[in-house]
Amino acid sequence: MYVPFEKDTLQKLSLIAFAQAILAVMGDTRQVVGFYPTELIIPTFRKRFMDGVLELDDGTLLNIEFQSGNLTEKFLLRCAQYAINLRVISGKCVETNIFSTGLRVKSKTIAFISRFFRFMPKLFFYSELDGSERLINVKNKIGNHEKLTLMDRYNLVFIPLMGNVDRVKVTFEVFKIANNKMLFTEDQQEEIKKCQYIVAQIIAEDDDELLNEFWEIIHMNNDFLARYEKDLIDKNTKRVTEQVTEQVTEQVTKTVTDNVTRKIAKNLKDILPDVEIAKRTGLPIQEVQKL
Repeated sequence: MYVPFEKDTLQKLSLIAFAQAILAVMGDTRQVVGFYPTELIIPTFRKRFMDGVLELDDGTLLNIEFQSGNLTEKFLLRCAQYAINLRVISGKCVETNIFSTGLRVKSKTIAFISRFFRFMPKLFFYSELDGSERLINVKNKIGNHEKLTLMDRYNLVFIPLMGNVDRVKVTFEVFKIANNKMLFTEDQQEEIKKCQYIVAQIIAEDDDELLNEFWEIIHMNNDFLARYEKDLIDKNTKRVTEQVTEQVTEQVTKTVTDNVTRKIAKNLKDILPDVEIAKRTGLPIQEVQKL
C-alpha cells in the first residue's frame, strides 16, 4: 500500500500519543520526547524495520512491537534481536513493549537467544480485559450525561483490542463516539484520535480498504500535523534550554567559588606556608605557588 507522506507522518506522531497513553495507564510518569530511527542495518542481520522506537525523557529507548494473535517464539526472538542491536547501535538503555491480541496462556513470555541473555519484554494482552463490559459502562455514562473520566477516554482507545468484542464493529463504534464534540474538549478529542489512529492499523492489519474507512471516520487533518509538530519542537526546545541553563548555572557557580577560593588563598600567602594553604583551600600546590 502506498502511504502518502502526511499519513506516514501522522502515524509516527500518533505513536507518540499511543505510547504516552500506555505509560500513563501503567502509572509511569516518564514522557515521550521524540522519535528514534526504526531501521536496523547490520551485516549479519540484514535490513529490518521495528514497528516503533521512541525516546523517553530519561534517555531510554522504548521499542514498541505489535502482534496480531498469539505470540510465538520466533516473533520474540526477532524482538530480542531488535533490542540487542538497538542497544549496541544507540548505546542507550532499551525497553521493549509488545502488544498482542492473542492469549497469554498460548504465548511464550521469555525467549533465550544465548545462554548469557534472557529477553523479558513487557507484554500486554488486551484480550484478557472485557471490552464489551467497558464499552457498556462508557455508553451508560454518556446516556446518563455523566462526565467521562481519563480512564474512560483510555478505554475508548483500547476497547477494540480487548476480549468479548467484535473488533471491527466496535472500532467503528468507538471512533464515532470520539467524534462527538459534546463529550470532549478539542484537546481531548485530538489525544483520543491520535491513539485511535494506531489502533486502526492494528485492527485492519493488511486490509487497506478497511484501514481507509477507519481513517475517514477519525478525521485527522493537516492542521493537526502542523500543531502537533510545533508542540514537539517547543517541548524539545524547552528541554534543551533547561539543560543548557542548568549546565551554565553549574559552571558559573563553580567559577565564582574558584575565584573566591583563590582570593582567600592569596590573602593567606603572608600568614601561612603554601603547603598549608593548599591543604586548607583544596587548591593544587602549584596553583598556590603562582598566586
